[in-house]
Amino acid sequence: MIPRLDVGEEIYELHARMCKSFSNPIRLKVLDLLRSGEKSVQELLTATGASQPNLSLHLKSLWANGVLARRQDGTMAYYRVADPEVFEAIDILRRILSKKLAREGRLARRRIRS
Repeated sequence: MIPRLDVGEEIYELHARMCKSFSNPIRLKVLDLLRSGEKSVQELLTATGASQPNLSLHLKSLWANGVLARRQDGTMAYYRVADPEVFEAIDILRRILSKKLAREGRLARRRIRS
């Protein structure tokens, strides 16, 4: 069992803001794309299929919440994950969701058979 940390009220606000970063499919796709390292905005546009204004809003949100770090090289902007432990958090949530989907799938099959 993981020990509970004694945290102040501010951590709850930061936690909520960080989790909000994971609440959109495009943002999650961006994070998956950044698993292999830094990418330019153009690379992310191509890979996500999002419009430039839409992607910019998502990148700004991830950056503002401290999930992404940004580097400027002339007119090109590059993004990377600020803390690789973000991937561990995402992976834990995906394992939980996979179990949930498996349970729900079993329940749905039982209902069909009944």
